[in-house]
Amino acid sequence: MPIPNRSLSQSLDSLSLEQKIGQLMLIGFDGTTLTPELREGITQLHIGGVIFYDRNVASPNQVAQLNADLQNAMRANGDPALLITIDQEGGIVARLKEEKGFTEFPSQMAVAATNDLANARRIAQAISAEMRALGFNMDLTPDLDVNNNANNPIIGTRAFSSDPARVAEYGVAYIEAMQSAGMIAIGKHFPGHGDTAVDSHVALSSVPHDRARLESIEFVPFKAAMRANVAGIMSAHITFPAIDPTPGLAGTLSPNVLTGLLRDEMHYDGLVMTDELTMGAIAKSGYPAPQAASAALRAGADILLFQTGYAMHRQVHAQLLDHVQRGVISQTRLDQAVARILRAKQQFGILNPRPERSEAESKDALSRVGSPEMKAISRAVAHQAVTLVRDYANRVPLKLDAKLLVIETGNFGIGKLLGATTMQVKAQPTQSEIASVLKIAEDGRVVIVATSDAAKNRAQADLVNALLKLNAPTIVIATRSPYDLLAFPNAPTYLAIYGANPPMIDALAEVLTGKASARGKLPVELAVSP
Repeated sequence: MPIPNRSLSQSLDSLSLEQKIGQLMLIGFDGTTLTPELREGITQLHIGGVIFYDRNVASPNQVAQLNADLQNAMRANGDPALLITIDQEGGIVARLKEEKGFTEFPSQMAVAATNDLANARRIAQAISAEMRALGFNMDLTPDLDVNNNANNPIIGTRAFSSDPARVAEYGVAYIEAMQSAGMIAIGKHFPGHGDTAVDSHVALSSVPHDRARLESIEFVPFKAAMRANVAGIMSAHITFPAIDPTPGLAGTLSPNVLTGLLRDEMHYDGLVMTDELTMGAIAKSGYPAPQAASAALRAGADILLFQTGYAMHRQVHAQLLDHVQRGVISQTRLDQAVARILRAKQQFGILNPRPERSEAESKDALSRVGSPEMKAISRAVAHQAVTLVRDYANRVPLKLDAKLLVIETGNFGIGKLLGATTMQVKAQPTQSEIASVLKIAEDGRVVIVATSDAAKNRAQADLVNALLKLNAPTIVIATRSPYDLLAFPNAPTYLAIYGANPPMIDALAEVLTGKASARGKLPVELAVSP
């Protein structure tokens, strides 16, 4: 890849070999402050970026201060400014929670359920505004997977739809809105994680389809994202035999996938980032972190993502240094990767940051985080997403005099909002719990059952089907995957909310009580009639 201008060329040439290797590494860390280990990662490893997880987040002020401290430490060390990232997709994947003072947003599938591209732009802009105010410059979203497997344990509502064209248009809307707001967007998980039944955090999975099928389904959103100039693409820890027949070789480590397909065939010249390199799909395939890092870089990745573990980070840095010095990794491949990272940092104002904001400007930006204005945007979209899939018995909205029993398979807070008798049961309800529910339901109450991944937690279907057999007036709410309906296809009243975070639960309560109508449309195909 040619280095696009003299300033970038000079930046690249000014870096030592150790600094170049550090630029490739985007690491997790422990704690909520600039710890000695994290400072050493900056001063000794010259890391190129950090990723925040739940454990690193306490409050908006804490996050903003830590991000400022990180960048100040990097500048003091004479290194390029950091990429600071987080998984803030909306829905179930959100590190910044309302309980800590941030705004939570609907999942991508919920946004697609509104059937309004303007909502995709609104949510992406709002997420970006909060993250920029906090000092983040990269978000690991949007998810561009086509979720066409009802048994997918890890994607589900993180995807927009089971329709590749719909995923593409909503994904592009996210990318354009985020990047126009100054946020690096990362489309994931290339070439596609939607049609799997194994969680790559746990083990290696495969997408066994032929090339024609991949072209017509999995590749469609990624090609659209590339046409929209998405800044980065994240790889999938999945095998794709039609692209690389090497047994057990994940796409993240495959030159055929990252270079042959993504670079040479699709002509993508943006950032290529790995998914986290200590996940089960990689580690259980015989690749400890240092070896995985080297293999991914040689395959064509630019940014190498790691969980926490400073001893491991040192080992990775040392191994990459050794492999470059011995020619296992070419200097050309290293320089290509670093040049792309520097180019992205320059393009998004990170390499040469603007002067620090005044205290008043910083306070003003932070005041919008978790503000009523931001929550109003989130909840307006959530209200449009709630989907009444079917209501044969006309039970929604609830009758004013209805006696209610709310059964929750998690601490969702639905019963509390409705002021109803509530029972919380296990994700896999026991026979004893089911018997207790049936006993209470016998007195004619309207029973609201809030399910969560019922296809995986089969005892939830036992509970719902037992209520239906009892002829109890039952309303089923899929709090997460809309595919729950497949576990109890005879449920007469069924709603989908695509995630049980505060905006969606609030919107659901308003629909149930008749204060709002259910306007959402299913963005996935269900193999049952509505």
